[in-house]
Amino acid sequence: MLTGMLVLPVLAQTPAELRLHVSLAPAGPSFDTPMLAGQRLLLECSDDLRTWTELARVHERLQAYGDWAGGGPGASFYRVQAAPLGASDDWSNQVRASSGFLFTPGTGGGVGATASVKWLLLLHEPDRVYFQDSVKYPYHLQFARARLPGYGAMGAIEFYAQSLYANDAQRMVVGSVLRAPDPQVRELAIEVTGAQAFPANRIVDWIDTVRRRLVPELGWRVFYMPSMEQRAETEASRALFAARGIEVAALERWATANACYSAGWALGRLVWVPSTEIPAALGDGRLELSDILVTDRVPAELPVLAGYVCLEPATPNSHVALLARSVLLPFAYANGAGLQAEIASLHDREVLLVVDETNGVCHIGLQDTTGLLTPERREEILASKRGGPLDITPKATRGSLTVPADELTPADVCFVGGKAANFGFLRRSLPEVSPHPAIAVTFDLWDAYLAQPLGRGQTLRQLIDSRLAPHTYPPNVLTLRLDLAAVRATIEDAADFTAAQQVEIVTALRNAGLGGARIRFRSSTNLEDSETFSGAGLYDSYSGCLEDDLDDDQAGPSRCDSTESRERGVFRAMRKVYASFYNENAFLERLRHGIHEDDAGMALLVHFSVPDEFELANGVATLAVDKRDGARNAAVRIVSQLGATSVTNPDGSVRSEVVSASYSGADTATAALRLDEASTLTQDSAPVMRWETDYRTLLAQLNTAALAYEAYYPAQTSCELDFEYKRVVPGEIGLKQIRAVPHPIRTPPPTIP
Repeated sequence: MLTGMLVLPVLAQTPAELRLHVSLAPAGPSFDTPMLAGQRLLLECSDDLRTWTELARVHERLQAYGDWAGGGPGASFYRVQAAPLGASDDWSNQVRASSGFLFTPGTGGGVGATASVKWLLLLHEPDRVYFQDSVKYPYHLQFARARLPGYGAMGAIEFYAQSLYANDAQRMVVGSVLRAPDPQVRELAIEVTGAQAFPANRIVDWIDTVRRRLVPELGWRVFYMPSMEQRAETEASRALFAARGIEVAALERWATANACYSAGWALGRLVWVPSTEIPAALGDGRLELSDILVTDRVPAELPVLAGYVCLEPATPNSHVALLARSVLLPFAYANGAGLQAEIASLHDREVLLVVDETNGVCHIGLQDTTGLLTPERREEILASKRGGPLDITPKATRGSLTVPADELTPADVCFVGGKAANFGFLRRSLPEVSPHPAIAVTFDLWDAYLAQPLGRGQTLRQLIDSRLAPHTYPPNVLTLRLDLAAVRATIEDAADFTAAQQVEIVTALRNAGLGGARIRFRSSTNLEDSETFSGAGLYDSYSGCLEDDLDDDQAGPSRCDSTESRERGVFRAMRKVYASFYNENAFLERLRHGIHEDDAGMALLVHFSVPDEFELANGVATLAVDKRDGARNAAVRIVSQLGATSVTNPDGSVRSEVVSASYSGADTATAALRLDEASTLTQDSAPVMRWETDYRTLLAQLNTAALAYEAYYPAQTSCELDFEYKRVVPGEIGLKQIRAVPHPIRTPPPTIP
């Protein structure tokens, strides 16, 4: 019970109309003021009228702002002051959904138009929430450094340790408040950010605190939308959330349309498998390679199945989407309770799935074919989709273990694989903004590595063949998985480079200027990045530190990264890339296409690694060029995300930004840019990069690289290229990969009587 008095000092800068109104409740006093446009309000408390403690700062109005923590022992007096908003007033302890402050309507479409504002809660101030200007401060760390005492010089790793993990080092909680993209839908959602699951009893307390600082407005509902890391804990504690009056929802609640990621058709058994169970389902037979998968959200990698349907929005230009398009697999997001109910009713039935996009509208067709087809007709339909064998360039001997990357062309695929061969286009056309220095490690080293003896009179090549030769397509996935794991372990741990090979590699890296920082070793096979097959995401890349191999000890920390407690040498990284040649999905594709292992191999593209903390943005862009009818017309789609959050291997809990552009000729200055979908990691649907400056810089780079590619293939009248890019500190944009997007010949869907 409030026993003291309310004091309102009238200061020179305080408007005369400012009044502080109090409401008493068992939980504590609650305060209101009139609306004061352009003013910042400061609420304070005291127990002696001499020493005042700040309780809250808000913009323009206090509205039902409660002192539920009691303001400290003996606090009995309260006052409010007003002052004009200044440059430092870029945060507030209270936010209104309908206010123009912090929440700005998005300019994208669908869930991309979701507005958001980031919040931060210090554990020693358990009832005070800091809502930040997320355009000015895209990251929680930036805001903390600028506005929180003691955080001005804090590094990213220490900040993440204090905020993203549930341990004794935690000092704060961070998250976002999302607003429904449809202005007719009065809904907010609270999200908690963490690198691991937080206990549900703590989550409900934090959600309670944040929603108490959201101004109660008539008709608005507030949900909790758990991120991927929090979902399992949330599902296991549904009763606790319900008991606290917290409704749990997911982002697809606000999705408004289907989305086509790859057009095509498939005939097969429709099987529902949650994303977390897909590997297990492939192993125990619940999901077969000939099935059409229905899942909640699409993981970073999937094997080639008959088709994919997801019930939560996925990411355009992810590795799964690129792989699906390269082999004409239907892949779509099915939105709406009606369509999802229809899909559920067809579980374990044979269906014809047709995914098609016409005039920007995605259509998903499902026909139950159970019992309608004879075995002969079914085989005829399936055979019409298989096409011919995969056209690859067999690997060949170069005569040296490494070659400079700058002069590589597609003619060198047989020596260094597709990724490295195409990389030469970037080095020659964009020498200042593509990764440099760069070299390629040839298939010569791969062949020599496999030829090493491993005991019992067998070479590594012979040992691998003895484990994998018995498998045919479609294999027993569980047995194959065990054999592939054994092969990868042998490549990484039992085999090694010879002393002479190590000396030659070290010399090549030093001569190229690759030393003193982490080096990226990128997979480059002759089975990917070609005009007939993408192979996106089938293989892995790793980073290593040359100095860790040269320091004459095996003790950490890494000399390139003091936060790494163990050494991370370059030869360790190379062995891990080599081992990824036998990733499950990669081997399944070789098995499916009948590729002889002697014709394929792993080469490496090598350049400096960009630390995650240096990435301001990253993304994937496609540029389609049509030069028929005597004109050059280009269409571009840029899919981007903040920081190092992956676009190619996305986290299903976040959505990427999509920007499109088109132009004629070779002058990108005439291109009109359009923000189609906003990233869910930006505040108020703001662009990931500087609008329009950074996008035009990127567009010009894409066009320059495309012209180099077109000059190499002068007879082509059309092509589509896929690029990966990064925007790094201090704001430079550069391309790191170029490859052709395959366009196989489509067959029309069959007619089922």
